[in-house]
Amino acid sequence: MKFSSIEELFKQLIPEEDQAQLVIYHQGKKVVDTSVGIEPDKLIAIYSVSKALCALAIAKLVQDGKLDLAKRVAEYWPEFAANGKDSVTVGQLLSHQAGLPETRAGITADQIHSKHLAAEMLAAEAPFWQPGTEFGYHAVTIGILVSELVFRITGQSIQKYFESEIRSKSGADAYLGLTKNLHSKFAPPLPPIEIPIPAPEGSLRAHVFRLFAEANYLENGIQKLFFTPERLEFGTPAAGGVASARGLAELFNWAVNKDGINKLVLADFSKVQASGHDFVLDQDDRAFGTLFMKPTSVCPFGTESAYGHDGAAGAIVFVDPEREIIFAYTVRRMINPGGLDLRILPIINSL
Repeated sequence: MKFSSIEELFKQLIPEEDQAQLVIYHQGKKVVDTSVGIEPDKLIAIYSVSKALCALAIAKLVQDGKLDLAKRVAEYWPEFAANGKDSVTVGQLLSHQAGLPETRAGITADQIHSKHLAAEMLAAEAPFWQPGTEFGYHAVTIGILVSELVFRITGQSIQKYFESEIRSKSGADAYLGLTKNLHSKFAPPLPPIEIPIPAPEGSLRAHVFRLFAEANYLENGIQKLFFTPERLEFGTPAAGGVASARGLAELFNWAVNKDGINKLVLADFSKVQASGHDFVLDQDDRAFGTLFMKPTSVCPFGTESAYGHDGAAGAIVFVDPEREIIFAYTVRRMINPGGLDLRILPIINSL
């Protein structure tokens, strides 16, 4: 398939009322830049694609010699050692192996949006499984943990560190925390067409996704959970980022093709660290590198060398070094049951 035909296929696959953007780079050159139902420069909620933004910030710390993935988290954050977590490595923490997808009491939305309170709660918590023996998706808490780790090293939140060391240098419209002067560029999420089926009562998945599930059942619930003006400005690291597809693609083109991040560091971050059965999602064939997702049959977004992250509403950004592709897709209307919007698989497969 020629790149020129992808734009037409995109418009066939995604209805205008869902409002979506698609940008593709090949060999460092933008070859597709299109949208349906929305302006191409509008900022859209990207949910867990935010984790890919966090990954670039953490990669910069590693590149600069300020963070070692093999060291114990407690060497940077002593309080984290409580309740059997002394031996947890940074690498395990950043690949969903630490056993902290929630606290047993549950973290509230206000606590999630505090600077350090949620991190203190997680540091005091006993893991839900022996760290390193299982992995399970830390949907929101991985952002809290990463932010505290960055703070212990730099004195800055991950939002500020990402802005100063990554976003501002790339010039990309991809944000962890949106300043008030840019709020007018943000298009809030559209409600899902269907309400997702809740997880079985009493399951770890139900406990971990409690806030998110409850928000789905409320009018404008997701917007209130992450995207009130105050929370939009805070920018929940794991799920509250906003971007255009242009911004996501430009960000990763800067990182990969303009030497924003060392290629060897990115290659190391893209190596599989955990794979198989996800203990939290109770789903087989999941895989993670360091913060980045890896393609599997559940989320088939590229060749074995590819890395990136999808989001709850359907968005995805990924880099495929073998094909020299950078792919960014955003969608304003939430797609259930969440994760990669499978409607765009014909485009991904064609690449």
